[in-house]
Amino acid sequence: MSKALEANITTLALTDHDTIDGVKVIQQAASGYPIKIINGIEFSTRWKKYDIHILGLNFDVDNEHIQALIKQQNGCRIARAQQIAERMRACGIEDAYDKACAIAGHNRIARPHFAQIFVEEGLVRDLQTAFDRFLARGKPAFVPTPWISIPEAVEGILKAKGSAVIAHPLKYSLTRTKLRELIGEFKEAGGIGMEVVSGDMTLAQVQEIAELCLRYQLYASTGSDYHGETLSRISLGRQRQLPLNCRPIWHQWIM
Repeated sequence: MSKALEANITTLALTDHDTIDGVKVIQQAASGYPIKIINGIEFSTRWKKYDIHILGLNFDVDNEHIQALIKQQNGCRIARAQQIAERMRACGIEDAYDKACAIAGHNRIARPHFAQIFVEEGLVRDLQTAFDRFLARGKPAFVPTPWISIPEAVEGILKAKGSAVIAHPLKYSLTRTKLRELIGEFKEAGGIGMEVVSGDMTLAQVQEIAELCLRYQLYASTGSDYHGETLSRISLGRQRQLPLNCRPIWHQWIM
């Protein structure tokens, strides 16, 4: 909350991957602060050969459809974690699954926990290098996951009375033709928004996505893509401003 206040943030959504465990925690933490908390989640989905992230915003966290999707995603994560551990054995690291569980503690096992193992074993100097050399797509320890589809994610979000948004659309290395195809299918499924500003995007990148947002008549969202000091390129709330010609998605809920 202190970082949010320093950045003059008045509206904040925590969008963890495939979990809402932190939503009620941040709601309680924000009590007494002049900050409006929006319920959020970031679903990992599979579209063609790409992993696409779909944000759910302002939904009912207790909705059965959201809960069912989260349970399904967690099963996929466990299966992937076990496969990553097997690939790490070929990289010279034994018992990676158990080590990742120990690092994660009560949290779900994810790639950052395996990245930490690479650091602790002395194979790399930091987490980002672990991703770049071992855990990114095409690298020795990368394992694709059979995530839910975009229509499944959007349907669950809509049934929970929420809004579906494409997260950081330039991070998927799509051609411009493929990106337009993605946006079209997302909108057809019921999605209404796109993250126009994310992390350390350049002004030219922001303008490009803003134009697509307007062309497809989508609402715009913005996010710092903040994952803590060690895995974030910019601090909380320090991303570029949303272009004035975009329709902020939060205007649906806060006026």
